[in-house]
Amino acid sequence: MIFTIMPMFVCLFWSFMLAFELHRDGKNRTRLHLLAFMLTATVLYMGHCVFFNHKTSIIPLTNTLYCASNLAVYPLYYLYICSLTTRRNHHRFRYIMIIPAILAFFGVGLLYILMSPEETAQFIDIYLYQGKHEGLTGLAIQQGVLHDICKGMFGLLLIPVLLLGRNHLKQYEKQVAEAYADVEDKSLGIIHAMLIAFVVTSVFSFVFNIIGRHHFNESIWLLAIPSTLFSVLLFVIGYVGIHQNFSVEDIEKDEEEADETVSELPAIKELRGRIEQLMEQELLYRQPNLKITDVVSRLGTNRNYIYIAINREMGMSFNEYINRMRIDYATMLISQHPTKLLTEISEESGFTSTTSFYRNFKLYKGVGPREYQKMQNHQ
Repeated sequence: MIFTIMPMFVCLFWSFMLAFELHRDGKNRTRLHLLAFMLTATVLYMGHCVFFNHKTSIIPLTNTLYCASNLAVYPLYYLYICSLTTRRNHHRFRYIMIIPAILAFFGVGLLYILMSPEETAQFIDIYLYQGKHEGLTGLAIQQGVLHDICKGMFGLLLIPVLLLGRNHLKQYEKQVAEAYADVEDKSLGIIHAMLIAFVVTSVFSFVFNIIGRHHFNESIWLLAIPSTLFSVLLFVIGYVGIHQNFSVEDIEKDEEEADETVSELPAIKELRGRIEQLMEQELLYRQPNLKITDVVSRLGTNRNYIYIAINREMGMSFNEYINRMRIDYATMLISQHPTKLLTEISEESGFTSTTSFYRNFKLYKGVGPREYQKMQNHQ
């Protein structure tokens, strides 16, 4: 009972938490999609719970919901990733992956309604609990075929969900790097954790779905393994999701706040010179949490023009451009003040965290700031 309830309880817990957050803070499309995913996963594991505890009287209902939710849960997670990473005007046709779940709900449900009590009992005993087709008669045969189709469709859905989800996350990281100097709290941590959880959950879901539930009904230890695994992964997804405070919506808001009234494309080399002058004379790169829209406002131009000047003309993202300048400034400070605390150098250079400072220093200088400081002290 504990192992069969555990995944359902985890999903139900995060469903309540997300519903509370939405009630308190108002509508948020990313949390709405995550709530839909968690509620669907709750229904999915409710079906598991009923099956493994042999509540055969309600299996026709819960199994219908199980088949539908099994085909809906990962497309819904994909839609959640889309809401985090993809702009609102790019969401067309994404809900098409929910269609198999809808068809499964009506198909499986209708067959259960049309099946006689004997056929239903036969299907539950032979197909669901033994994993066999031999011995099925009448509509029970059609129900078995439909269930096999649902299992195959589940595997087919995982491929586009996984590949498209990874692609959206990569595109999102690219957008963040093009718009912000500091990206740690926007992509590198939480977004990657969601990707890992998504990949691991998808792979194991596919394997366990192919093996079949009836095998895990034979031993409590066989049941404990996937139950514990999915409970942990679902908890991670819920925890990461509810603490996700930044998404593509925030990028869109920052863009809307920028005054982009210029419509004529300026000379890119001239614009590049103005950007470099702004950085060198006013040391704008030292501003914590610097955004590309801050440069837009200072120069009275368009975000796309700034992007062209930096990304295409200079051959790097906004994030790389700013952090290279910050690291150059940091090395100058270390050379001039070899005993200065690295935390102070990090802050004066514009970094919002020492982790980001150390990572970028090693990336662009080949050694860590502490090693570089020791080298300067020995000269």
